[in-house]
Amino acid sequence: MAAGTLYTYPENWRAFKAQIAAQYSGARLKIASTSPAFTFGQTNRSPAFLSSFPLGKVPAYQGDDGFCLFESNAIAHYLSNDALRGSTPQASAQVLQWVSFADSEIIPPASAWVFPTLGIMQFNKQATEQAKEEVKRVLAVLNQHLNTRTFLVGERVSLADITVVCSLLWLYKQVLEPAFRQPYPNVSRWFLTCVNQPQFKAVLGEVKLCEKMAQFDGTFLKPSCCVVFALQLELELKCRKSGCSFIMDEFKRKYSNEDTLTVALPYFWDHFDREGFSIWHSEYRFPEELTMSFMSCNLITGMFQRLDKLRKNAFASVILFGANNDSCISGIWVFRGQDLAFTVSDYMYP
Repeated sequence: MAAGTLYTYPENWRAFKAQIAAQYSGARLKIASTSPAFTFGQTNRSPAFLSSFPLGKVPAYQGDDGFCLFESNAIAHYLSNDALRGSTPQASAQVLQWVSFADSEIIPPASAWVFPTLGIMQFNKQATEQAKEEVKRVLAVLNQHLNTRTFLVGERVSLADITVVCSLLWLYKQVLEPAFRQPYPNVSRWFLTCVNQPQFKAVLGEVKLCEKMAQFDGTFLKPSCCVVFALQLELELKCRKSGCSFIMDEFKRKYSNEDTLTVALPYFWDHFDREGFSIWHSEYRFPEELTMSFMSCNLITGMFQRLDKLRKNAFASVILFGANNDSCISGIWVFRGQDLAFTVSDYMYP
């Protein structure tokens, strides 16, 4: 039976998958999500943490036997028992099918719709309407599948149910009001069946379904708050897939392993694709927030961690200039395409 520690930040829905799986399998799981056991933006940037988890991402799992895992689906799979993973090759493949379905079909439109209502992403009417249509399509697929089934795979809860429920969680809590979910009774019946299982409730508590669809109210969390929120889902929507002649990974290898002035920068200007990429200058717009230098550095590193999904489509050098209580943050960014990765908001930047 697995035993170990799950490092995460509070209310991380990705971590919920592993926690619920552990409730079913009986795995002994300690949760490190608050100081002093774990401080997001500090602990996960420490040499000791990075030696086990080089990306510095959470959730991250470390077994009492020293075995380490990152990526939430892998952790949840490891902490599951055979019944959750699928007891036959066919069932196991079906579980994997729904886990992949959650990541590829549910998360992108869910984040595009829900994030603006939480104040961490600029509202875009066209993107929101498109996301609503994609959510309807996803719910229709689930509703049809569940028409003659209690659970997604087999006759009992599996990792498929755990993963898909956690992916739908914020939709049901934030925007799926009764009128919107009315055409999908099988999905709601299944969702409520799952979240009211003791193993789910031990992790999620009482899940209250949305009564009125939340709307974007024109306000944003301050950037320092956004840093510690799970923005990686939104970033998946921003990765542009068009080809170009500039190979970002090759430049990054030059930048990381060879001299910047004599090798990396000449390579950059020799190969830079001005049609496929653009260069931007950034300034932190709330210098009054910058007090102790180490806290400002944590702000930068925490931001980069949350932007990790953008690594294939962007490069940045961001630096803290100055001293305690007298500093600024400035940086240079290279993005694929000619637009910013995020829409500039007049509300966030008055």
